This record gives sequence, C-alpha cells and structure tokens, in this order.
Amino acid sequence: MFTFEFLDAHHGDCFLVHWGPPDGRVMLVDGGPGGVYRASLRGRLRQLGGQDGGPPHLDVVCLSHVDDDHADGLDRLLRDMRQAQQDGDAPPYAVDSLWFNSVEELVDRRAPGLSASVRPLVERAATDAAVGASYQQGRNIRNAATALHLDGNVPFGGPLTEGAETVLDDLDVTVVAPDEKALEELEERWRKAKQRGDPDVITAGYTDGSVPNLSSIVLLLRHAGRTALLTGDARGDRVLSGLRALGLLDDSEPLHVDLLKLMHHGSDRNVEADFFEQVRADHYVISADGIRHHHPSEDTLHWLVESRAPDDAYVVHLTNHIPFAEEELAHLSEGRAFGIDVRAPAEQALLITIGDPP
Repeated sequence: MFTFEFLDAHHGDCFLVHWGPPDGRVMLVDGGPGGVYRASLRGRLRQLGGQDGGPPHLDVVCLSHVDDDHADGLDRLLRDMRQAQQDGDAPPYAVDSLWFNSVEELVDRRAPGLSASVRPLVERAATDAAVGASYQQGRNIRNAATALHLDGNVPFGGPLTEGAETVLDDLDVTVVAPDEKALEELEERWRKAKQRGDPDVITAGYTDGSVPNLSSIVLLLRHAGRTALLTGDARGDRVLSGLRALGLLDDSEPLHVDLLKLMHHGSDRNVEADFFEQVRADHYVISADGIRHHHPSEDTLHWLVESRAPDDAYVVHLTNHIPFAEEELAHLSEGRAFGIDVRAPAEQALLITIGDPP
C-alpha cells in the first residue's frame, strides 16, 4: 500500500503518506495555515489511533519549510505535545522523527556564526505580521524539537539537503532539494543583510511570492516500485537541477513519477512550461483553495496539459473546489483523456492510492 491523504489545508499544504500493510507506517508532511490543525488535522490524527490504546503514532513529521501556510499546524501539534510534557500527561502523539531545515542552521553550515550576527535584524523586522508569524513558528518548532528530543533530523543526522538518503521500512527517501546553489544564495542574502544592516534583504523571502524559500525540502519517495515527488514551495528549476545532479533525470527522456505534488500550490512563479516536459506523472496534486491567492495559475494548468499527448491518461487532483481552475481544466480536457478529481466538501481528505489506474 502507498496512499496519500491530502487534507483541506485551505491555501497551504497538509497531507499524510501511508506505506506498508494496512495500519502500517505514516508520515505527516506540513500542517497547513492557521485553523487547519483544529479543523481537520487533529481529528484525523486521532483516528489513526495507536497500538494497545496508545497515542496515534507518526513515524515521521516533516516540515517542508518555515512558512505559515505549511508550518502553523505543526507548530500547534508540537505545542500540544510540549504542553503534555510540561503537565506530566501522556503525550497526544507518538512521533519518532521530526524533519525540517532551520534556516539558521543552513546558513551556519556554510558560514558558522553568521545567523547569530544577523538574528537581531530579523527579530526587528518580525514586527511585520507575515514575517513575524513565520519567523516565530520556526523558532517554536526548533525549540519544541529540542525539548521533545526530536531534534537532529534522525536518521539523517543533519539538514536535509540534496543527495541525503534514508530507508524507513521499505520506503526509500531521497532529498532532491535544497541544493548547494540554493544554500549559496541563502548565505549571500544573509551576508548582504548584515553588510547593509537591512533585514528586508532576508524577510522578502517571507512576503514576496516571487522569491523562493531557499530552504524548502523536496522529497522523492519510492515504495514497492511506486514513486512520489513532493516539492513543497521549491522553484521548478531547482527541482530539475537536483534531479539531474542525482542522476534521476537526463536528456534522454522525461522522469516519470506516479504522483507529483505541484510546487507552491500551482503558482506560475515557481514553475515554467519546461518543468512539465521533463517531469510527468499519473497523478498531479494541487493543494490550494483559490481564495487568498489565485492558485493554481491558469498558465500552470495550460503548461501541464500541453506537456502531455491528447491520449495520455492521468488525473489532475484539486484539494478544494476552485471554480476558475475547474472551468479551465474542463476547457483543457476537451479532446483529451485526462481526468479531473476534486475533493468533495463532505470528504475529510482527497485520497490517492498509488498504483490504481489513473
């Protein structure tokens, strides 16, 4: 079994990966923005249950990057675990590993001590609501990880960067991004902030959708001959670069994966037409609601569909009813074989079992 449950994360990301036998292993990727944890994630996790009546068990909790629409739910999950720890109560969840890249740790990996020298600038800028939310969530998650003995990115033993690999009970995990170029850009941004005494050089990454979050983790998961590419909010060219560097993509043919979670909710700022020419999937998943941001972009949908032959069988999945996206997909589907799948409001999650015919 290799199954994905994409919860209603509004304009963000929040989903579960299941592998192995029924009631087997579980990974939680991202927690969505404010409200998602209490509205859907907490209830779904409680349904997982635990062996012998114990708390729900999560093999891995992974935060793709520190941004409110991905991090808030995980911040609240860890806050509940920390509160139980402080009160001497049984933990609400049993978590084996927490994976996330602290931006400060990535900066210090290349330039030891740089993050500490710039931190006062960032904290001053964090009075802005958007910057403050993401920055504080990052700190909360890092501190909770330490208190709960979940720090260290076990079993990686350090930041998740291009080329890192591990195996979790027949689930092969390969980190495709961030790569060295992204980390170099990240370091340079912090150096410029220090030189200019200007935190806007860094904090633009929290507020400007055209600036990629350079620490965003991209995972390639492989289980039982099936593959899934989970892209966070990474930029498409960096994903392609990582795939090439790892020998997973060359000029001979496109890379085929069973499931592709589109980067940045289908925004056209993070992807170009050539990405879909080089990476193809049976299941394309767009986690968005089209309300706060105009995601997915109609251009992204055009590039995706036009990269495929008219008789190709695949499915475009939407985690929410998005009228403009559904209308565009319906128009694009004329004379083509692909399907459109939209999570119904009454359904707790958009469920995809990899291996089922598209």
